[in-house]
Amino acid sequence: EAIARRRFKLVIDFSHGGASEIFGGIFSALNAELISLNAYPDPNLPLASSEKALDTMASIVRSLRADLGIQLASNGEKITVVDRTGQVLSDQTLLLIVTSLFLSTYQTRKIAVPVIASMGIERIAEQFGVQVVRVRADHMAMMEAFKQGDIDFVGGTRGGFMLSKFQLGADGMFATIKLLEMLARQITDIAELSSEFEGFHRVTEQVPCSWNKKGQVMRLLMEHTEGKNRQLVDGARFQEDSSWVWIAPDRTAAYFTVAAESEDKKLAESLVAKYRDQ
Repeated sequence: EAIARRRFKLVIDFSHGGASEIFGGIFSALNAELISLNAYPDPNLPLASSEKALDTMASIVRSLRADLGIQLASNGEKITVVDRTGQVLSDQTLLLIVTSLFLSTYQTRKIAVPVIASMGIERIAEQFGVQVVRVRADHMAMMEAFKQGDIDFVGGTRGGFMLSKFQLGADGMFATIKLLEMLARQITDIAELSSEFEGFHRVTEQVPCSWNKKGQVMRLLMEHTEGKNRQLVDGARFQEDSSWVWIAPDRTAAYFTVAAESEDKKLAESLVAKYRDQ
């Protein structure tokens, strides 16, 4: 009912996935005006450039003055969102927005996010007295977390969300409907919400490291972070004053990922440079 009253104008890119066969009827029932892109399933088509497709969708959202645009992954699991100004949201910003909306809309005890999720998650959770659990940055770890009875929401850093115990997996169609419902109930929109999270700056770099040196690097990392506020999940995530650093070996290639997040972009850059050079 909240969605129907809002009368959303939406641009949806179905990416030639199977969702195109059923999603149109759902939006009709929700009293939404739908502009569909790539809205027929064709497994033989080569995957289009996601960046090019998003640029096209963003242009259409702006020109038609739609409320937002949503690109569904061809497998239907994940979403990418464009706000009414045509701005493509990063996955991290989308996670912050969906988390904020969920905690504002539903009574929540505990949520789970990947270890690489923005530190803004804790800022949001503190406002609602909600506990945050950080897990490995893979879909299986997210599913395992959601199986726990006290986890009410799992948000991913690649556009996937688990919002209902009915299905223990990411579902882009369900996430789209829940996103619209929460926007309608909170009487807000994506563009307004995204501006609230512009102060978090993330810098990431891949640092080459031979396979036979990875163990040594991890031991040094454990020694260096001893006594710090840290989380040993997929490497080590640890606090540096008001900033955070995450360092982890890649599972399939000879390098480490060094990421830093801060409300000061230059500080995030300097933290990455510091640990890269060490």
